[in-house]
Amino acid sequence: MMKCKTFNAWLEMAQDDEVLIDPDDINHEAINNMWSFSPTDEETPQIHAADIVEFIGEVIAARRSAVKGEDMLFYCWHDAQCRQLRFSLVSRSHGRLPFRCELHETQDLALIADRVVNGDWRNEHYMQAPSEQGDEHQQAPFVLPVFVVPVPQESARQEARGPASLQG
Repeated sequence: MMKCKTFNAWLEMAQDDEVLIDPDDINHEAINNMWSFSPTDEETPQIHAADIVEFIGEVIAARRSAVKGEDMLFYCWHDAQCRQLRFSLVSRSHGRLPFRCELHETQDLALIADRVVNGDWRNEHYMQAPSEQGDEHQQAPFVLPVFVVPVPQESARQEARGPASLQG
């Protein structure tokens, strides 16, 4: 049981959700297996990045039993436009994730957790326009950080270490 009531409620909603497996259609899989979360204004002060890491670790553990030996990829990202934490599953046979932008795949869940909690939810200046600095500052190309892990995990050693090993 996690310390944060919000994450316990979110886990209760998501943990037993059926996983759709469709190795022929990555978008069908991704959309049907996707969950998204964002806290209310009242919940936000109680949320910390470490809570996200623990929550996602619990979700991954639940998904492991739901896929029943299928080779899947669990992935998690911060949807900046919607201000949401999102996760989904797709078959590994697709050989890619269902995004049409450049990705930075990582196994450092703390990177995503910090981005969504401290960079967004707890940041009162999130998405405010920067001050005008002239044309000499070019915007960097967009690259989406995405936490990715095989489910079930590939080795018994990783399985034995559990969700704590997801912190990087």
